Amino acid sequence: MQSAKTEVSARLPNFFIVGAPKCATTSMDNYLGQHPDIFMCPHKEIHYFADDLYPQGSKCSWARYREFFANARNEAIVGESSVFYMLSQTAAQAIRDFCPEAKILIMLRNPVDVIAAHHSQILYECYETEKSLRRALELEQVRRKVFAGQSISIRDRVTFYREIVAFSSQIQRYLERFSRDQIHFVIYDDLKKDSPFVYKEVLRFLGVDPNFEPSYTIENANKILRSSRIQIFLRETPDWVTRGSRYLLPSAQWRYRLKTYLKKLNSKPVAREAMPDDLRVSLARELLPEIDRLSNLLDRDLAHWCR
Repeated sequence: MQSAKTEVSARLPNFFIVGAPKCATTSMDNYLGQHPDIFMCPHKEIHYFADDLYPQGSKCSWARYREFFANARNEAIVGESSVFYMLSQTAAQAIRDFCPEAKILIMLRNPVDVIAAHHSQILYECYETEKSLRRALELEQVRRKVFAGQSISIRDRVTFYREIVAFSSQIQRYLERFSRDQIHFVIYDDLKKDSPFVYKEVLRFLGVDPNFEPSYTIENANKILRSSRIQIFLRETPDWVTRGSRYLLPSAQWRYRLKTYLKKLNSKPVAREAMPDDLRVSLARELLPEIDRLSNLLDRDLAHWCR
């Protein structure tokens, strides 16, 4: 990371949305990106600082990471969003080493709802093959045993549902490395209830004009695939296609936009099936200790999430 530290003055991130998944991070990224004093990386989920989630040699390179911020100019805030920076056990320290003065935004939601939405999302991404949420949760312990003692990539870690929502321990890693005034929390319920107020509070935290009004649109709504084969092809693009695309579209940002557009064409928005009541009650009881710990960390009573 030494090379990163020597170039931090050159329009690179001083702000990070670090998670959590399915907590409206995509919407917030979009709202912030509309602000004239904020440059948000056009490529979401780079996870450059989460070394432990990627096999050696498979993560984004430093050269490519810098390229994503090539269009940043005089904005006071340069940011990026990678929702598994919270899950990563190394990202908090890596971000601290890279930019000690960084601002950190953490977005949270009822973990029971996060599990349901996350399951739907990784089905869409073809990381999960079990369509039944109940069965997927039952398989979690089996999967953990299979990978016990091994280095686990993000593609497998995302199926550890209870680890995804272990928010208190994830937050603690950031609280131990950044001062409390460098971290801002947004609760999904608050954003849903009053987006303008929550947005202004984030802008005040970032130290930019809080009177800017973005276009409030819902991003990353629930969806299903038209073709899983196309989705896997777009995610695991053959080398010869990648080389050709770099020749035709030298800009990484344009390649990313094209891939995003193709993924959108391969998607169909649908309402997510409601979680069975007995499963919701069971999960709420199981996660009550975690929610208690989270309430203490945030100094806010979140017990209603378990009712």
